Order: sequence, then C-alpha cells, then structure tokens
Amino acid sequence: MIFENIIKPPVIQGMMACGIFLSIISCSPEKEPVTGIKLQWKLEKNFEENGRSLHEAIFTITNTGTGVLKDNWELYWNQSPRKIVRFDTSRNVSMVQINGDFYQIKALEGFNLAENQSIQIKVVASDWMIKEGDAPVGVYMVSYHNGVKKIKVIEEYTVAKFDEEQQINRSSDDAEPIPTATHLFDQNTRISQLPSDDLYPVIPTPHSYQRQKGQFVFNPEYTVSATPELQNEAAYLLQTIKDRFALTGNLLQETDNNATIELKIDNTINKAEGYQLTTKDEKIKVTGKDAAGIFYGIQTLLELIEKKEDKWTIPTYNITDHPAYGYRGMHLDVSRNFQSKETVLRLLDLMAYYKLNKFLFYLTEDEGWRLEIKAFPELTQIASRRGHTLNDSLHLQPAYGSGPFADDPNSYGNGYYSREDYKEIIKYAHQRHIDVIPQVNFPGHARAAIKAMEYRFHRLMKEGKEKEAWQYRLIDPADKSVYSTAQHYTDNVACVCQDAVYDFYEVVLDEIIEIYKEAEVPLNMIHTGGDEVPAGPWSQSPICNEYVKNFPEIKNARNFQNHFFTRLVKMINEKGLQIGGWEEVVMQYDDNNQWFTNTSFTDKNVYPYIWNNLWGLQDLGYKIANRGYPVILCNVTNFYFDLAYNKDPREPGLYWGGFNDTRDAFEFIPENLFFSTTRDNMGRKLDPDADFDGMEPLSAAGKENIIGLQAQLWSETVRGRDMLEYYILPKLLGFAQRAWQGQASWGNELNTAERNAMIDKDWNKFANTIGQKAFKKLEKLNGGYHYRIPTPGIKMENNQIHMNAAYPGLTIRYTTDGSEPDESATLYEGAFGATSGTVKAKCFNTSGRSGFSTTLNY
Repeated sequence: MIFENIIKPPVIQGMMACGIFLSIISCSPEKEPVTGIKLQWKLEKNFEENGRSLHEAIFTITNTGTGVLKDNWELYWNQSPRKIVRFDTSRNVSMVQINGDFYQIKALEGFNLAENQSIQIKVVASDWMIKEGDAPVGVYMVSYHNGVKKIKVIEEYTVAKFDEEQQINRSSDDAEPIPTATHLFDQNTRISQLPSDDLYPVIPTPHSYQRQKGQFVFNPEYTVSATPELQNEAAYLLQTIKDRFALTGNLLQETDNNATIELKIDNTINKAEGYQLTTKDEKIKVTGKDAAGIFYGIQTLLELIEKKEDKWTIPTYNITDHPAYGYRGMHLDVSRNFQSKETVLRLLDLMAYYKLNKFLFYLTEDEGWRLEIKAFPELTQIASRRGHTLNDSLHLQPAYGSGPFADDPNSYGNGYYSREDYKEIIKYAHQRHIDVIPQVNFPGHARAAIKAMEYRFHRLMKEGKEKEAWQYRLIDPADKSVYSTAQHYTDNVACVCQDAVYDFYEVVLDEIIEIYKEAEVPLNMIHTGGDEVPAGPWSQSPICNEYVKNFPEIKNARNFQNHFFTRLVKMINEKGLQIGGWEEVVMQYDDNNQWFTNTSFTDKNVYPYIWNNLWGLQDLGYKIANRGYPVILCNVTNFYFDLAYNKDPREPGLYWGGFNDTRDAFEFIPENLFFSTTRDNMGRKLDPDADFDGMEPLSAAGKENIIGLQAQLWSETVRGRDMLEYYILPKLLGFAQRAWQGQASWGNELNTAERNAMIDKDWNKFANTIGQKAFKKLEKLNGGYHYRIPTPGIKMENNQIHMNAAYPGLTIRYTTDGSEPDESATLYEGAFGATSGTVKAKCFNTSGRSGFSTTLNY
C-alpha cells in the first residue's frame, strides 16, 4: 500500500465539502439531502487497450432507506471530462456524458433495488484518472413522485482510496515517480539548511545589494516626504506600515531632507521601474526612475522590516534594482469557479508584494460570464448561474461540482462582479501599479455568452421583436457542424459569419472601456482569448457557406477563426487598445491543414501569449517572436499553477501538462527553453540534442520580442480562497524571481552537468529563503495566506529513521503508532533508531498548520 492515509488538510476538506458533500444544501424541503441512498465511487485501474489509454471505475449504489428503489430517479455529477467507452448494461441503467463535464446515470424501466442491497455499475472511459480530484463532484439525484420532480443532494458519498500503483500510474509509459516517503526524502536531500546571513534579503532578489553593519529602528514619530507626483506611493507606504506593523507616521507635504523616509524621482536611473534603496541608521531613501520604481522600492523596504527586541528594524542595505521584463503577469480564471471580490483584492496585494504588474482577469468562459454588462443583463442573469438543467434555458448546466441549485450563494458556480465591484478592483490594482487586463474570449469558449443570448433571442421573439432578437444572436440555428472541444463541449463556438457576433463583442468592449473611464483608470489592452477552437465548427453552417462566397480567401473552414480575429483587430485598433490573445490568434492553416505563423498582425499591436511548449512545439514561442511579434511566455510546464504539485493522489490539480512545483517556475530559462523543458507531460526525461533537433532557437531580434512572463491559474479544480492560495503559493515566488530577475547566470551555461550544479546551488539558497523567511511573512500578511506546506520525506538507513523537508524552516512532527501527527506529536530533531513498525510525519509552519502526512512502513 503506497498511501495509507487520505485524511484531508483543511484546503482539501474545503474542496470536498463544497464539491462533493455539497455547498448546495439549504433549508428548502425540495433541497433536503437524499438520506436513503449511499454512493461510492472507486477507480479500479488505468490500463491500455488496443493502443488506447483507458480507465475503469465502479459506482456502488446502496439502498439504505425503507422500501424498494425503483426506476424513478436520475443521478447527475461533474467529473474531469472523459468519453464513456462502455458500461455495464446489465444493471438496467443508462449512462451518458451530457456535455462537457456533466454526466448522468438514469434508472431504466424495471429497475429495482431492495432495502440494504447494493448495485455496482462498472464503467470504462477514455484516458487516465490518478487523482482523488478526478472523482465525481457535485453529485445529486433527481427523482419523480406522483408527477412531482424533486432535486436532492446525496448525503452519503465517498471516494475509495487511491492506494495501488495501477490507480496512480497513468500507463506503462508513465515515468513520473510516485512521491512515496522514500522518494520525497531522496528528492529533499538536494536541500541543506543555510545560516540566515546566507539567505536572499527579499523575493524577488534585487539585482545588486550590499549588506552593511547597523540597522534602522522605527520610532513612533517617523515621517515620510514625497514630491507631489508620489503622493499615492507615500500614502500607500504609510497605510501599509500602519496595517502590518501598527506604526503610525506622518506625511510631509513637501520634499524634506530631514524626513525619516524620503521618496524621490531620480531621472539618472536608466531602467524603467528601477529603484535605489538605501537604509542607514537614521535615514531611509527610496529613489526611482518613475512612480512604479518608487513603489517597488517600497515593497523591498516593507519586506525588510523585522522585529528585534520588541522594535521594528530594517537592516542597513544599499540596493540597486530593476525588473528584467516590463510584463510580469498573473492570470486568474474566475469563470470555471467564481472567486469573491475580496479574494481578488488579496491576490492583487500578493502580486504587488512580489512586484508583478499585469493581472489578466479571465471573466468569460464556457461555464460562466462574470462581469455586469448593462446592455445585456442576460449575461449575468443567465450566464453567471449554474444549476440543474438539460437545456440551459434559465441558467447554465452544473460544472466542476457547482451543484444543482442556481440560487445557492455558496456555490462556486454562481456569481459575478457588478460594475461597481469591477471599478473597485481596477482602482485597487492601479494604486499598486498593476494593470488589469480584461478578457472576453471568442469565438471559442463562448458557451456562456451563447446561452445567455439565446435566452434573449427567445424572449424577444415571444415579444414580437424579431429584428431586435436577431441583432445579437451568436449562433446559426441551422448549423449542423459536429465538433468536440478540449473540454468536451459540442456547442461553445460562436458563428463568426454573421455581423451579430461582431456587434455583440463591440457593445461589450465599449462598456468595458466605459467602466475604466468612470473609474479614471487607464485601459491599455483587451485580451481576446481565441484558444482551443477545434476542427469542425462552421463547416456545416448555411450562413457560413453563403458568407464564404464573399471571402474566397477562406479556403479552410478552420481559418474562419483567423478571419474573425482580423475583423476583431481592426475594431480594437480603432479604439486605441493593444490586443492580447493566446498563440492560436496568430496561427493559420495552409491548404494541407498545417499550422504556420500568420505575420499579418505584427504591426497591429497584437501580443500573443504562448502557453504550449510540449508535443514538438517547444520552439513555438521562439518562432512567433522571431517573426516579429511581442510575446508573453506562459509555458505550461513551468507556469500553469493549476497543475498538481506532484503525483500524490491527494494533491489537488490537473496533470495533462505534467506536474508543476515552485522549482519548475524558478528554473525557467526564457532565452533557451530547450534547457528548462527537461521532461514531457509523462515525466519522461528529454534530451535537448535529440528531442529538440531541428527546432528554431531564439534569434537576437526575437530575444528583444520576449516582453514578459505570465503565470496562470485556471480554476476547474479551484474552489474558494484557501484553494486558490494553496495552488499559487509558493509557486508564485519562483515565478516572481524569474519574471523580475530574467535570465539567471546559470541559464547561459552550456555544459549540462555544470548548469544543473549551479541551479541546485541557487535553488538551495532560494528554498532556504522561502522556508526560513517568506513563509513566516506570508503567515502574517493580510491575516495569513494559505500557502501549501509540503509533505516530508522519510527514509530508513541502518536501522535509523531519517526525515527531511523541502523547505528548511518548517518543523516535522511524527508518530509511531499509526495515528495522524498533530501539534502535540513528537518533534523530529534528528535520526532515531527503529526496527519495525509504521511512522507517520507531517511538516508544520510556525502557525501550527500542517500539510499532508507521509507514511513509511519499516
């Protein structure tokens, strides 16, 4: 048995409570939980059949009520989308994938399940499942009694343990190691504890810093002086010091050399957003190239503050610093699962703390539209709510465990930002030198908008307003095209062959522009999405068949997307905005259906965001940069924070692009991705000479076109604030280091062994800085962030039990009686003797919170 214990730490308990045991329970009688049914889901195995990767799972339904369970019920749930290959038809039930991640089991005529009896339904479906998070979520039952439909949640639902290799390994080709106690120990041996004087002063690390003797000590009468253009920064500094350290200073209205802290623009600093910080015994001075540079100097200053002998102090430093990239971004998807305004504000604080300056706000998707648009109230009335439906007429279908009730305020499927909410968010960001880039994804990933506008269409048709009804309709109702997206939707692509789609997009864009103007916050870019449009849409559309007659250059139905983007670029250019989009927006298909870079937008303020560095496309970002586009690197293997930290089945997250830990972000080499793309998504080690032979390197001109880096958090498996912070932290620290520092010196080392040794040494220093300093600060910042605490390693050698942690500074506690370690468990202080038994261990932070336990049977 590999993992004996699956007790969830608080972040996972929250996920299970909201997704499985259902945040949708309320006091209404129609919403009482089902008490006479018990359900278990168990993954039996992952296997291969006729060259196809499959998995086998079993649903066990037990009748715990009184009387016979008959054929008047249907069971619904969400699950990582997989195609059903076959199921046990002898059980007198049907099983279907309705759309996307929405599934149904339905009792057929003659179904009977007696009291205290169980039935097992075996299903084989495509691809793998290796995570507890792959199990069904948002499970509920619809039953019919005397013509009355009742929707109830299932109270007793469990997921069986993942404790066999055939459950945790994806296939025979899965080279990703299972993180057993011994594997984690061996992995952690690359880390050794360093003395505090050897750590980095702050994260991200300044480009130049010199520590000197002495320290600055805050007194209750400290003052801040700032020139008029720096009043925002001065006010931020004073308020933040008050909030974090309970110190109240005074702002001087004019520049004053006698001020305790002086903020001043210095035009001799030659790097945008650059700053200099000097801290002496009696004086702190922050000078910057611009207001942003001053702000980042303030962030360094704030991070240096520490308590010594009941006094707040700052070590004496001379720091000269600037960012490597002008774009240092964080992306957040709030459409799959909604996040509150307060959570977004906390994230913006975190971004400012680590000197990030671009926030890509993913507001629209298939599963939700999250921004109020006055012209189209249906977008929030219909498309910001999810609940039980088979036709999406009044709200969207359940997704990602959101449950059956569209009026449930606790469901992460429901919610949107009012115009006032959004203004508050963008003002808050602007004060912190963060640009909020709104995203409106078209023509794919548009299901929420499509369903909302269908509601509008039918409402207006009933009112006899046919012309108005068609004005913003987003589909061709006669389209017989067949397709399936990456998320298994069959109806999420807008019909780009009618003006209504462009008119709709422009109305939405104009309202967004209006919101920014009302907030007095500049809007520089709109992100158009544009990703994952599958083959198939538009090919059987009568409207498109007629439309193409006027555009004979559209020789391939897949290039309707390129035609759409061409029109969109013209619209957005006329509004004076930059245009962001995923890499697909600048790609086109030739007559042989081969992908190539379309260079017609290189002079149109178009910024491709490059996510794909797998499957033979490791050089895609370089190709696009070399052809003249300013690109943002968003590499999945390094910067997709929704990917699980490792293969432990308890660890939440996706894994289609592999696994992603803090070090993956830290060791990214932007100017030679072939060195930092070390493994594929199956954990197989890549050989740069063989696997990347013939790929296009980054040219000198292309290097100038790498304008920044961005981390992504897609939210399919993210429910609530704690989970969001768990996924992001501490990965964000590794990303911030690379986005601010840029290419590390070891990134230029051609010898693989020497480069890896240099990376190991630098990572050791960085990991020590995280464990000994950053974690402690994160526990206090904004009341504490819910960062991930790693699982410790355990190994037995020569009858001695040894333990270690990925981040020095965490403590390890253990038990030897099979119980879960808590704060009262034995503190690990060094190897101890043992002969046989079981040891369980956990890492704890200074606040007493712990991560997963690990078990070693010896």
